[in-house]
Formats: sequence, C-alpha cells, structure tokens
Amino acid sequence: MADYAIGSLIRNARERQKYSQEELSYGICTASTLSRIENGLQAPGKKILEALMQRLGIVDRIYNSYLTPEEMERYEAEEQLTRCLAKKDYKQAQQLVETLEAQLSQASGKGYSLKMEQQYICFAKILISKNKGESAGCILEQLLGAIRMTLPDFDGVHIRARLLTFHEITILNNIGCAYHAAGDVWSALRLLFDLKEYIEEHTANGQELSVKYLMILQNLSSWLGQEGHHREALKLCQKGIDFCIEYGKMHTFPMLLCNKACALAELGHNDVSKEIFYQSVAVFQATGQRECAGQVRKYAEDRYGIKV
Repeated sequence: MADYAIGSLIRNARERQKYSQEELSYGICTASTLSRIENGLQAPGKKILEALMQRLGIVDRIYNSYLTPEEMERYEAEEQLTRCLAKKDYKQAQQLVETLEAQLSQASGKGYSLKMEQQYICFAKILISKNKGESAGCILEQLLGAIRMTLPDFDGVHIRARLLTFHEITILNNIGCAYHAAGDVWSALRLLFDLKEYIEEHTANGQELSVKYLMILQNLSSWLGQEGHHREALKLCQKGIDFCIEYGKMHTFPMLLCNKACALAELGHNDVSKEIFYQSVAVFQATGQRECAGQVRKYAEDRYGIKV
C-alpha cells in the first residue's frame, strides 16, 4: 500500500500545535478521512491538502506534487479566475466560472470532497453579482451561505476559535464589508477585529496571507475613522504601514497612507497630514494608479482644505 509521506508532515504539525483531528478537519473533511491521510492510507486531494496546510500555517507551495491531471486543469482555471476577479474582468470571470462548474460536474461522485472548490466558485459568483448591482443585503446573505459551506455553525460575527483557510479569511473579510455596506457597523468591526487577532495569533507571514492581513487593517482603519475613532484608526494605519515596509508589500500601502493622513487631519495635525497625503499620492502615481491619486488629492482639498 502506498505511503503518502505528506500525512506524516500534517500529523506532526497538528500535534506540535496541539490541534485535534476534529479541529483541523472541521468543514474540510471528516476526522476519519484526516486519520487515513495522516497514516498514509489515503492520498489527499489538492484542495483538501491545501486547506489543511493553510490551517496549520504551512504556506509553502508544495501542493502541485499531489495533483491529478483533472485537478491540475481545475487548478489552472481557478488561478485564471482569481486573476480576472482581481482585475475586475467580470465577463471573463463568468466564462471561467462556467468552465469550472462543468469540470466539477464531471468530477463529482469520484470519492473525494469538492467542497472547497464549490465554495470558491460560489464566492466568485457572488463577486460577479455584486458587480452587477446586487443589494448589500442580498450579497451578505449569499456570503453567509458560502462561508457556512465549510463553517456550518458560523453565527455571522464570531469565529469561535476555528482554524481558517485563506479562502475562508477572504470570504469573512467580504462579509465584514457587506455588513458595513448594509449599515451594520458593529458587526463589521467585530468580525474584522476577530480576523485581525486570528491572523496575528495563528499564522505565519505567508505571501498570500499578508495581503489579507493588510486588507483587514485597511478596512478597519477606514471604518474607525468614519465612526470618529481617529486615534484607534491611526494606530491600525501605522501597524499596516510598518508591515508593508518590513515585508515589501505595496498593494494596500498608499491607501493606508491616505487613511493615516485623514486621521492626522481629523486630530488637527494638518502639517503632518499634508506630508502623508503627498506620500499617498506619490505611491499611487508610481504604481500607475493615477485615478486613485486624483481622488486622494480631491478628498484632501475638499474635506480638509489641504492642497497636495
């Protein structure tokens, strides 16, 4: 019988972090399936392997060694879909969703879980619906349905010490944004503060995970500023800015600078605020985001009388 050495890696990491099989496998696969994987009696599918490793904080890209040709085809389509969503190319994203749904239909009934892949397709379809103007309330309900595919007892706000995959963190962050868009600021803040604490306490500084952490800090600092909690917003901005500088992350850097400048202006530090607004505009321009640079300039002048 084949000895799948990856099972030993999972078991050793799980035991080292003192997680039970039930905690690690929750919503991904059964504890008995995880036991077979750990004991070399079953090869994990790509998505199950990826989800288990992410929950353990192991972010090295070792997954592709375990892909079947069919999984590789779906993996490549999913990667392309992720890029389309990031570029907001929703027409192409819709076509890729249909392709992935057809591939999953062919794969169903072959004895392994497709839950994580189904969850990702569901999430992609929600983003496409959001782009078409679906109401915040409808988007929120759809997102709650998506996260409950793997976290069935999620109450809408509290993570309850569950282990999370990258996709689950992304969906939860979007649920927070949907709460905020629907006017439920308390739920939005509570959920994202839970996510912030989870990432700080449970996971390593992986390339993909750090981007999610910075998005959470950006959202929290923006929402706190809107609620008048400018000192708290300023602390989160600085935490995010320091993280960007230390780990060379630029995606959220200019927006965090903008949020910091707003907090400083609200606290009456206009001279320092002007300097930070200037930095935000400069980074937006340097990264080719001229429209965003113009929006920051206009906001600084219209709200604070600061010309950048």
